[in-house]
Amino acid sequence: MKVILPMRSVVAHTAAAVTSLVFLFASVPKLLDPGGFAADLQNYRVLPDALVGHAALYVPAFELAVALALLFPRYQRGAALLATLLLVVFAGAMAQARVRGIDLSCGCFGAAFESKVSWWTVTRSGLLALVAAIPLRWPPLSAAAAQPLTSRQRRTRVA
Repeated sequence: MKVILPMRSVVAHTAAAVTSLVFLFASVPKLLDPGGFAADLQNYRVLPDALVGHAALYVPAFELAVALALLFPRYQRGAALLATLLLVVFAGAMAQARVRGIDLSCGCFGAAFESKVSWWTVTRSGLLALVAAIPLRWPPLSAAAAQPLTSRQRRTRVA
């Protein structure tokens, strides 16, 4: 029995997988070095000092949870919404740092992959937010939800 998924579903699954990989690769180094990530957060000068340590612990854990949830069709739309919101917040934090003239490392992928905040990193986060939002517009189908082709549909498609 042949099962055909609509192209929208394939695009949504691919977008969710790409976003999941990015969040996975972003969260692990930060989880392994919360002190380094706390220093990166401190440099943004957005959070009160009392919240920086908590954010350094909880943001990477939340990123990891979102990355894992994006892999399950049942949770993809909610995780896509959370990923999109996180990426918009990250882009906003980087944009405010650029506007204020703060020279800092973005902290996007922890200390392992240092990169300076630039308008490119702001744009990159914005573009990734658009990719993360795709499952919101086109909900992915699970393989169980896809309708198998009947023998009549198969003959019609072949002809």
